[in-house]
Amino acid sequence: MKIAEAMAETAPITIADVKEAEKYNVRDFDIVGFGSGIYAGKFAKKIVNLIDKNLDDLKNVFIFSTSGTGKIKYNENLLSYLNANCKNVLGSFACKGLCKWFIFALVGGIAKGHPDMDDFDAAQTFIGQVIDKYNNTNI
Repeated sequence: MKIAEAMAETAPITIADVKEAEKYNVRDFDIVGFGSGIYAGKFAKKIVNLIDKNLDDLKNVFIFSTSGTGKIKYNENLLSYLNANCKNVLGSFACKGLCKWFIFALVGGIAKGHPDMDDFDAAQTFIGQVIDKYNNTNI
């Protein structure tokens, strides 16, 4: 949520958690982004289910994630799925986020203090690139 809020500081974004998102019709938006923490190497099941439910109505999408390592590789499966279903994927972003999964909880988690200001700045740069790519493909 913190990454989405950072993006919203520089772009006109409507932010909704999974439950709130069901109130919206994705066809009403030019671009839809999906973000999640990474759980056992994957996006949250609720996010994937939300994408599946709206797949036919999605036009332009982007994804973002946080994980203990901040590796973008965790986005690859969802990116492949979206690309295979003919969605115009405008970008993918990943950064570190506090992870208290399993054994990491014993030490208070890993990636403490993340996302941080550098992560927020990177997210704001990313959303600017997403909007630029959308504008350039819809001229």
